[in-house]
Amino acid sequence: MRTYLDVTRGRRLVGAVLATVVLALTACSGGGDDKGSITYAGFGGTYEEAVKAALFDPYSSDTDVKVLYDSSGSDVAKLVQMSKSGSMTLDLIDAEDSSLAQFMAADILQPIDTKGLEGFADPSAVTEYSVPWYTFSRNLFWNKDEVPGGLDSWADLFDTKQIPGKRGMVGLPWGILEGALIADGVPVDQLYPLDLNRAFAKLDTIRNDTVFFPSNGDLQNAISQGEIALGYGNLARIKSIAASGAVPLDYTWEGAVLSVQQLVIPKGAPDQPDAFEAIKYSLKPEVQKAITDKLGYTPSLKSVLDGLDAKTRADLPGTQETASDETFRIDVDWWAKNGADVLKRWQDWQNA
Repeated sequence: MRTYLDVTRGRRLVGAVLATVVLALTACSGGGDDKGSITYAGFGGTYEEAVKAALFDPYSSDTDVKVLYDSSGSDVAKLVQMSKSGSMTLDLIDAEDSSLAQFMAADILQPIDTKGLEGFADPSAVTEYSVPWYTFSRNLFWNKDEVPGGLDSWADLFDTKQIPGKRGMVGLPWGILEGALIADGVPVDQLYPLDLNRAFAKLDTIRNDTVFFPSNGDLQNAISQGEIALGYGNLARIKSIAASGAVPLDYTWEGAVLSVQQLVIPKGAPDQPDAFEAIKYSLKPEVQKAITDKLGYTPSLKSVLDGLDAKTRADLPGTQETASDETFRIDVDWWAKNGADVLKRWQDWQNA
């Protein structure tokens, strides 16, 4: 039986469900009355602390541009409305590629002149509207006291008979629908186009054992308090919990879902020039290295990635050392075309 907590969290999520974050950028076109300060939309919590220390504190120190913080980076519906209504107050937004694709489809992003921005490990990750600054992952995790045998695949996460316990995930469909299909036997190279009927049918088998949380922070808190035994979540949050000693947490690279994080600027941003300068600053080698150290994610610059030692590379998303048969990257184009319809169905499924 689904609890009140499950349903309430599902409903809270929907307003923000479109995402994880958002919009794109430019070196041209003018500032506004807010010249000298930019407002950055991210995700709050330990993530914001790490980004502040790695990027924005040194950026502000070197440029005298003040950075203000907003935690609505994953509230795509809100950000689209702000842009469409001409009331955009944000200058710089952290966007994973699945969210970026939906914003590109909604035409609310400012094109960018990326000339002079070079040296990317994966040049294909650069778009007309965004610049990548690292690759991250969401991984299967478990409490070692509750799940002593661990997880070896998405199939394990869906096996409630052999591996009982409350599952936890952030209630965003990208990655979860793909994982459900993998658990049901679909090969990674045959995931797209997603068989939605099959994916939702597979999710039905664990819905009574799973809480879908409205944010990474909510999931992180529940894991830390021992409410969740296993699940699928943001790697940096998982590592943070494990390092804190709150619970004996572990994770696997099997079935990791890869995504590129982009820094972008929405149309109507008050201070586009300073936001673009912050994006360029994010590509400084020392900033790229700091993000790797603080979040455990993979730098976008090839020179920084190549300079990492073998031990570090063996615990980073998207490297040869952590690749597995079930590792995959979200198909951005598919989600750009189908995201709105899928999100409506996802909302209806959670509220059923």
